[in-house]
Amino acid sequence: MAAMNLPIPLFVALALAAPCAHADDAPEFDRPGIGFSTSTIGKQVWAWEQGLPDASRDRSGGVTVTQWIADTLLRYGVADTLELQLGADSWAGLRVRGAGLHVDEKGGGDGSVALKWAPALASDQLTFALKAGATLPWGRAPLGDGGHDYDLGISVAWALPGDTSFALYADRQWGDGGKGWLFSPSYSFTLADDVSAYVEAGYGTGAQYMRAAGAGVSWMLRPRLQLDASVLRGLDADTTDWQDGLGVSIYFD
Repeated sequence: MAAMNLPIPLFVALALAAPCAHADDAPEFDRPGIGFSTSTIGKQVWAWEQGLPDASRDRSGGVTVTQWIADTLLRYGVADTLELQLGADSWAGLRVRGAGLHVDEKGGGDGSVALKWAPALASDQLTFALKAGATLPWGRAPLGDGGHDYDLGISVAWALPGDTSFALYADRQWGDGGKGWLFSPSYSFTLADDVSAYVEAGYGTGAQYMRAAGAGVSWMLRPRLQLDASVLRGLDADTTDWQDGLGVSIYFD
């Protein structure tokens, strides 16, 4: 996990220095969006996906809560259809203002570990992946140490005409943080040869409560280097008002 402590400028420098390959060699990254891609990265290769950062802002009862997280995800291909994922909230910040509250916290958050399986199917029009994961509560409150939580997710995607696709994502969480379901449909489309976009919605219950809609865009700056931006808007008082993200992802062979 020591690689996660590399500063972001060095990460970007490594990305720009990475050897080019044909665009088809790059995998689908799990950033951005609520769900995850329906493919794995391939045997004995790895990918690094980095938030630059991801942030949220919510105002309720006269209190404004702003949080940002430079979340890191390392993906390693154990086999052609199986990968190991190691995640960490490498650096995070929390700011609370209003109703007599004045909180400013910075530091590291919790981590996570997961296995993702994406079997090869007979049809290229339908793909799906399963992911089972657990949190690693090594952070300190209020930025981490939420306890041990577990989740099992599935993502299914259908290829449509005109370089478009439709996907459904579902996730079940349980553990110290409570239990709940999260569902998300999304529609992806191409804007240019190296730019794609999507729209999505999120509906969650219990510990994953959400009523939100949003969109995002990804740009393949180089064949193995992706930049992304995304936004989610909460649709009711119990959902975070805004969730925004900027990120970079790179594939190493």
